[in-house]
Amino acid sequence: MNTKMRKFADASMEKIASMENRLSGVLRPIKPRKEFVHEVAQRFQTRTQTAFVDRVAEWHLVAMLTAGFISMAVFLAVLGRALMTLHKKKPTE
Repeated sequence: MNTKMRKFADASMEKIASMENRLSGVLRPIKPRKEFVHEVAQRFQTRTQTAFVDRVAEWHLVAMLTAGFISMAVFLAVLGRALMTLHKKKPTE
């Protein structure tokens, strides 16, 4: 069983090596135009700044989320306290 797996692996490696050789002969590296590279670089720089500005501009969303979390925490604390008070045993006379 081990020899069969080794033969299969060797055959696969040979196929991969031959494929790489064929592709290296067919595919040649190309140089992109300087204008294209410059335009893509500008898009990345502009997008990063725009995303940061948009996040800062939406501070009201962050404020609303923070207020919501605080409100939920207070509500859960009051609810827990009420349930604990109701759950306590009343003294019998």
